[in-house]
Amino acid sequence: MAFRLPSPRVFLVAGLAGVGLGSVPTAGAQTRILFVGNSFTHGKFDPVRLYNAAGVTDENYGLTGARAENYAGPWGGIPGIFKKMADQAGLSYEVHMESISGQPLEYHYNNALAVSQQATWDKVVLQDQSTYPIPSNRTGNRTSFYTYATKLEQAVHGKNAQTQVYLYETWARADLTYPNNQPYSGLPIDTMFQDLHKGYYAEYRTNGKFAAVAPAGDAWLRAIQQGTATRNPYSPDASKVNLWGSDYYHPSNSGSYLNALVLFYTITGVDPRTLGSGEQAAAALSIAPATAATLQQLAYEQIRPTPLPVRLVAFSAQATGGAVALAWQTASEVSSVHFEVERSLDGISFVPLARVAAAGTSPTPHAYTYLDRDLLAGLRYYRLHQVDQDGTSAYSPVHTVLPVGTDGLALYPNPALGGATQVSGVPAGAAVWVLDALGQVMRTTIADQTGTTVLAGLPAGLYVVRTAAGSRRLAVN
Repeated sequence: MAFRLPSPRVFLVAGLAGVGLGSVPTAGAQTRILFVGNSFTHGKFDPVRLYNAAGVTDENYGLTGARAENYAGPWGGIPGIFKKMADQAGLSYEVHMESISGQPLEYHYNNALAVSQQATWDKVVLQDQSTYPIPSNRTGNRTSFYTYATKLEQAVHGKNAQTQVYLYETWARADLTYPNNQPYSGLPIDTMFQDLHKGYYAEYRTNGKFAAVAPAGDAWLRAIQQGTATRNPYSPDASKVNLWGSDYYHPSNSGSYLNALVLFYTITGVDPRTLGSGEQAAAALSIAPATAATLQQLAYEQIRPTPLPVRLVAFSAQATGGAVALAWQTASEVSSVHFEVERSLDGISFVPLARVAAAGTSPTPHAYTYLDRDLLAGLRYYRLHQVDQDGTSAYSPVHTVLPVGTDGLALYPNPALGGATQVSGVPAGAAVWVLDALGQVMRTTIADQTGTTVLAGLPAGLYVVRTAAGSRRLAVN
């Protein structure tokens, strides 16, 4: 029996929450999509960079000034591969790209906002510069990523609330891992992949207005861990696919193709395996038919929704003082044995807290509860692991909770006179978000090495100050 959620756009996918499959457009309907990014989007190397340029409107082609590029265009890149796949699937997509080499979302917001801020976009895809979503101690700039991904999302939705906005997750850079004296030297390549995952999914969960994350980086890691792709391109294995290009950080033809498959499945909801080993973009990029089929399977495995043998109609997690109350309800169950309540402190590594017996087989609703009394500080992630009688199992979506009052977080003064207050008790270098009464992120800053930061210039009103250490309500007079 299929597991159905109240919203058909959000699924738990391959153990990752927040990856949604886009609705398949009606045959003949035109869908206008804009890709915003950099050389990870348009591709550094030919033939990817120029691929299917005729099928893509390059918004920056021929411009001077802040949006000028120093080599010939127009470009097709990964959006061009996406367009070719959509055409073969019988989908009518009008594809546009606003891509500037080496630049983060902050640059696009400051120099090309008018492109994103068009009311006619049906879908907008945002990809940040390769290192911005990683921690600052690894040379990242998560503050800029969180701030400008949110600002761009708000700008897009300010013009058209129905536009679906996606985050396009990047992948680990071998050049920052395998050579000496680099941010990830001495660590497995998995570490940078995991940091990028945390950065993108933290923005997805905190913001709440993105349609989905297109998990390209996660698909790369899956390919490596399954033995399909080489782990270290500095010591390539001829029997495996090399997803990196010759500079060890931009994607190769195969890496670009896998990225396009992930985008295609996330955005359209069409199973990429239906494209087949004779898919036209793969042939044009000199990707062998067997390799194309393998990468299509990988993209499918990364994103496919995993059904539970129960119909779950509600699942919530709410802070109640120093505890977290979890509640869920099923409309019906078939051969279900139990639910395991699982918790994580980073959104990746989950541990079981309790086992709750299920109803077995029942056509009627059943309600379940569990109270987590463990007084851990900071953001927590919860999910359900449902197990069937035949041993099959799957996971629910993930819920995040930030308990109040279980930490050393302090605001002074509060109320903040003149819009200024000092935040203390934050982990050094951690992000501090200010949310308005509607839950929108109004400001993001970083705590210094003493765990403090100052918020100034806030307009009068009521806010929530949220950090990894906890959250507090803030009044500004």
